[in-house]
Amino acid sequence: TLRRKFGIKKEFILSVGRLAEKKGIKYLIMAMEHVIKKFPEAKLIIVGDGPERDNLETLSKNLGLGKNVIFAGKISSRNLPEFYATADLFAGPSIVTESGDTEGLGVVFLEALASGTCVIGSKVGGIPDIIEHNRTGILVRQKDSEQLSDSIIKLLSNKNLRKRLALSGQRKVRN
Repeated sequence: TLRRKFGIKKEFILSVGRLAEKKGIKYLIMAMEHVIKKFPEAKLIIVGDGPERDNLETLSKNLGLGKNVIFAGKISSRNLPEFYATADLFAGPSIVTESGDTEGLGVVFLEALASGTCVIGSKVGGIPDIIEHNRTGILVRQKDSEQLSDSIIKLLSNKNLRKRLALSGQRKVRN
């Protein structure tokens, strides 16, 4: 199983996408520093590759998150549903870059919701068109790793809330 392969014993947070600045993954890694204070065995699996990968791996090591943040690299799209379905939470902390580049439609959010996974995203680009705050997921301010970590901790601490958001998100995508 996926959990065995990556040594995930407890909480599993997933992020999927090209490792580019606009995906805001560095804020998610910074958020993990706080998340592990409450959930020391939580693992963030980052699926994807791209120009930011080296910087993100360095950040992760510098924050002492080597065993909590795992870079899975590129995964074929036919294997992705297993990742979504296994994760406790999907996080996509996209940002608007200096040059104005941001998330378009946010297909990964649709895929995560379709798999019945609870999602957290930032209020940028096309993400708020998919996630309704506190109804089909949680929306956070971009570039705010503190709000992101608070939301992750809140969702990991409350399985019923996760389930409720995931189910209404799944319903929304089906409709």
